[in-house]
Amino acid sequence: MRLSLVVGFLLLVCAAVAAMVVAISGAAAERWASHSVEVRRVQTVTFSALQDAETAQRGYLLTHDPAYLQPYNQTHDRLPALKAQLRALVADNPAQRRRVADLIQAIDTKMAELDLTVAMARDGRADAAVARLKTNLGKAQMDRVRALSQDFETYEANLLVQRQAAVANQRSLLIGVIVLALVAAAVLAYAVTRETRDHARELSGHNLALKTEIAQRERAEAQLRQAQKMEALGQLTGGVAHDFNNMLAIIVGNLDMLIRRLSGQEKLLSLAENALSGANRAAALTKGLLAFSRQQPLDPKPTDVNKCVADMSELLRRALGEHIAVETVLAGGLWRAFVDPPQLESAILNLAVNARDAMSEANLGGGRLTIETSNAFLDKAYADAHDEVEAGQFVLVAITDTGGGMTPEVMERAFDPFFTTKRLGEGTGLGLSQVHGFLKQSRGHIKLYSELGVGTTVKLYLPRDTQGLPLDEPVVPAPVVARGEAFTVLVAEDDPGVRSFTVSAARELGYKVIEADGAAVALERLAQRPEINLLLTDVVMPGSNGRQLVEAALALRPDLKVVYMTGYTRNAIVHNGTLDAGTRLLTKPFTLEQLDRELLDALSGQ
Repeated sequence: MRLSLVVGFLLLVCAAVAAMVVAISGAAAERWASHSVEVRRVQTVTFSALQDAETAQRGYLLTHDPAYLQPYNQTHDRLPALKAQLRALVADNPAQRRRVADLIQAIDTKMAELDLTVAMARDGRADAAVARLKTNLGKAQMDRVRALSQDFETYEANLLVQRQAAVANQRSLLIGVIVLALVAAAVLAYAVTRETRDHARELSGHNLALKTEIAQRERAEAQLRQAQKMEALGQLTGGVAHDFNNMLAIIVGNLDMLIRRLSGQEKLLSLAENALSGANRAAALTKGLLAFSRQQPLDPKPTDVNKCVADMSELLRRALGEHIAVETVLAGGLWRAFVDPPQLESAILNLAVNARDAMSEANLGGGRLTIETSNAFLDKAYADAHDEVEAGQFVLVAITDTGGGMTPEVMERAFDPFFTTKRLGEGTGLGLSQVHGFLKQSRGHIKLYSELGVGTTVKLYLPRDTQGLPLDEPVVPAPVVARGEAFTVLVAEDDPGVRSFTVSAARELGYKVIEADGAAVALERLAQRPEINLLLTDVVMPGSNGRQLVEAALALRPDLKVVYMTGYTRNAIVHNGTLDAGTRLLTKPFTLEQLDRELLDALSGQ
């Protein structure tokens, strides 16, 4: 009995040891089989990614739509990791190491060919890229990749068959030496192992989703910080603009009147003109700040962008000089845009001058500026990926130069106010920020593309006109009624200096003038003096603002003509960045000629 127990115990120990040995051998064989499966999976994913990149390249060459390049860009991002994974997986097998080296070399050759044709298309040489595609060089490269992949796959498949056979033998032996209890334990262990792998994969998926969410939140936070920075700068700019423009109005207006009285006194006239030039530059700087902060008053209307570009072509050729070749490519069937035409012309001129400076530095004074127009559509995916962009139809104006391009660091700050790469005194750093502010205020979009040594393209996406209103026709000036004693102007302005200049200027033009330092006094004057023909009022005043004054005045005198003047409108007569319909606005600072023209137009009904 005791011997039987000992023998039984020894047999049990032997069975246990045999089971452990077989289990260890089986686990090793199974790991190698799994290893082969993983090698084949990574090789398949790598080849599929390369096929996706080739398909994306052909789609882009045929359509010129950058959206087709998404799989191509994804392949660029994934390939380094996939190649490194392949090398690591076959590090134990010299034969497969050689095959992987040949395969990676063929893949790199194919990707270099794809990169070359895509770059040619991006540079505007799409025809050359297609011609290169038709040489079948790319097909031959892809055939070689396919052949090497098939050779690699065949070898790994045979290896997998051998390893799977070894796993089967070990499992058969395990069944022969282990009792039913041990078999049940093995099955349980296998189930636990499998569940653990599934749990690990689930955790890996959750981890990936968490990383993606963190990246999305970081992008959203960066966009929010940028928006808050722009909002803070806009509030600061708007708060300063009103008082600063009031001061400039006094300086510019009085200098303008002084120059008119210095005829024949050349030395004094030169000093006054220099002072006026400096004040006008300060006014332009304030206007640029308002444009950047999206607080300039806009007057959008249906606009023929092709006509706008064509009309500017000769001006641009004169402004840029003979050494810059200006080329326009105007699309047929172009939609009308809904923008402020003078501001659009200013934006194009700003970008053209920036391009000229870039080309002058990069090409020793020469270069080519290309202005293209086309219809464009930004889809929801693009809008979701870009802050303050609404999906829809746009009129595209693309301005391309052959300058030296910009580094990624410069591109990140290109739209920041006062940022410039020019030498001291050669630029204010407000050009691109003004254009950016104008596009955003117009509910459009601006996109910057640049490559060092190649050049820069700025794409302006202008909102399409959907109202169907007729284009503005040239205005025929109405006959101007005699001025002087015939008209009386009521000037409402809370700033004494601005009011004094405005009253003096209007009298200089021959008008009878009544002045008021606020809305309440202006309404009293209006009720007492029925001969008043026109109300010239500031927009921002303490108490009732200019808009409230005008509403009350028109209730008393429906026939009263009204002209607003302001250096910062807030929301009194400008809403959503657009000047209210029927509003006549004189922007501070203004000259005697500008005041004369605005008063005459108002009185003559233009």
